[in-house]
Amino acid sequence: MDIIEKARELGLLIAESEEMQAYKNAEAAVERDEKAKALLNEYKMLQVEMVKAVKGKKGKDEVDSVRERLLSKQQELNEYAVTKKFIESKNAFDNLIKTVNDVIIFSATGEEPCSPSRCRSCGKGCSQK
Repeated sequence: MDIIEKARELGLLIAESEEMQAYKNAEAAVERDEKAKALLNEYKMLQVEMVKAVKGKKGKDEVDSVRERLLSKQQELNEYAVTKKFIESKNAFDNLIKTVNDVIIFSATGEEPCSPSRCRSCGKGCSQK
């Protein structure tokens, strides 16, 4: 049994998965839709602005202002059908990849992977309690 060959097989299965197909279709829909592209770009720019405001130790009022604009833009993304579908399909695909990774970790180590719901007490991972 060749590990790399099995990894290749797993990659092909992931590529053929319903989650990957939905994500690719939603991504293509965003590329064809100018409003969707603009919304996502504006959201990314606001995220950068938020990081700069927090790291630059801007005043609370400025950080709150950026946060409000970011939340408003996020609501716009969630209300516009094309971007909503893109976000949902990306989340589903990300969840698939996380689940696959968790299964690999459990299979290799015998330990349950760390999850925020189980590790809130220490914040360092399940094996470090």
